Amino acid sequence: MVLLPKGSRLLIVDDASVEHILQNGAWTNGTARTIAESGAPVVRNVDITGGSVEIGPFNTAGIFHIYCTIHPGMNLTIVVQ
Repeated sequence: MVLLPKGSRLLIVDDASVEHILQNGAWTNGTARTIAESGAPVVRNVDITGGSVEIGPFNTAGIFHIYCTIHPGMNLTIVVQ
């Protein structure tokens, strides 16, 4: 879980140089679920292999979810206050 102030961007750093493809949603019971959450910035097939990527801004308070489409169970929860 990551806590962000409203209006912030999230910096995701891939320091292991392993490919990740990020998308809105979450893995639930072994199944990938792509979901559009009201107020969340759109994250669709963001490919990162080493380096970093900025997502956002997160302009709406709430709880948002991003997952890696390649790695089952790899979820990120973002709490925006």
